[in-house]
Amino acid sequence: MKWMVAVVAVVTGVALGLTADTGGKLTLSFQEGVNGYTGTIDLEIWAVSPNTCLNGNPNASSDADNDGGESQVLVRFENIIGDKPRQIPPRSAVHSAIFTVSAFDEGNTVHLHRMLVPWKATATWNSLVGGVTADGLEASPQKDGFTFGKISASSSFIDFDVTDTVQAWVNGKPNYGWVFINTGGNGWDFYTSEFEDVKQRPKLVVEFTPPKK
Repeated sequence: MKWMVAVVAVVTGVALGLTADTGGKLTLSFQEGVNGYTGTIDLEIWAVSPNTCLNGNPNASSDADNDGGESQVLVRFENIIGDKPRQIPPRSAVHSAIFTVSAFDEGNTVHLHRMLVPWKATATWNSLVGGVTADGLEASPQKDGFTFGKISASSSFIDFDVTDTVQAWVNGKPNYGWVFINTGGNGWDFYTSEFEDVKQRPKLVVEFTPPKK
């Protein structure tokens, strides 16, 4: 299996961003610009500017009332599942998947929902038919996680446990990423994959055991 090549690379000291423990569990980290990964797509869609693509901004805001119109944020990590090095092999057992963003502006409680429909890097509020609704059609009504919108005095990093969703993708469900939806009019802002400080870009860390031959 090709995933074995990645394990050998770790043993021989090649920096691939993959680690293994003695129990056979592997850990992969996906973050734009780290270990050659370039598959993050994140963008804001905004009702006030419904036909404008806001991809490429270094930050994004999830806000139910952003200058008079809702804004939502879409995030997707592409090419994370497969049989190539630095990918999670299909049918792996996912033990943990943590999605982390670095927030810089406190706001209202924000919910994270798994997207159920495809979207492009050029998506706009109108191309997604008036934004995204967590109605079981556009996005899952079940939350993958939430934040109260607060920022710790010691760290701006916010973690979301997305284990069930990543396991579903590994099992064959399509990976359409997530949407951040704010519950109020006080926007919650975080840094995107275009932010200059690589450490503060969105990151997905997955611990898994590959399938047996």
